[in-house]
Amino acid sequence: MNKPLVLSLRAVLILLLAAALTAQILIPFAAEKLGGPFEEVSHLVAPYSVAGILSLLCWQVALVVVWRLLSLVSRRQFLATRSIKSVGAIIYAVAGAALLPALTMLHLLFVAGVGGPGVVLGVAFCLICGAALVVVLIVMRALLAMAAENQGGLDEVIQCPQLDVGHPTMVHRGTDERER
Repeated sequence: MNKPLVLSLRAVLILLLAAALTAQILIPFAAEKLGGPFEEVSHLVAPYSVAGILSLLCWQVALVVVWRLLSLVSRRQFLATRSIKSVGAIIYAVAGAALLPALTMLHLLFVAGVGGPGVVLGVAFCLICGAALVVVLIVMRALLAMAAENQGGLDEVIQCPQLDVGHPTMVHRGTDERER
C-alpha cells in the first residue's frame, strides 16, 4: 500500500475517532435536553446516556483495531495470525455497537412504553445494518484465514531445500531440456 494512501486513511481514522469522542461528550447533554423535560422518561436519561457512550466506545475500539490492521498492511504483514484475531475483535465491537442502541430502543418501546415509528425504524436499522456488517466481516475474516493458510503453504514450497531453482535442468519460462 502506498504511503499517501496510508496517511490519508490514518487521517480519516483520526477524524472518526475525534468525532466519536466529541459525540461521547455531547450525549449526556443531548439526552438531558431531549428526555429531561418529560417525566415518563427523565429517569432514563442517565442509563441511556451510558448505553450511547458505550456504543460509541465499541466503534472507537473497532477504529483503533483498524488502525492496527492498517499498520500491518503497510508493513506487508497482514496475513499474520494477529490480523485474523484483530478482525475478530472488530466483529465483536461492531456487534456491540449495533446491539446496545437496539436494546436501548427496545427497552424504550416495551418497558418504558414510549416511542413510535421512529424508534421502531431505529431498532430495525441498528439490527439490519449491524447484522449485515458483522456478516461481511465474518466472510472477510474467513478469506483472510484462507489467504494466510495458502501463504504458509507457498512459503513451505519456496523454502523447500530439495528444489534448486538455479539448477540448469530446472524448467525455465515454460521450456524444458528437450526444447533447448
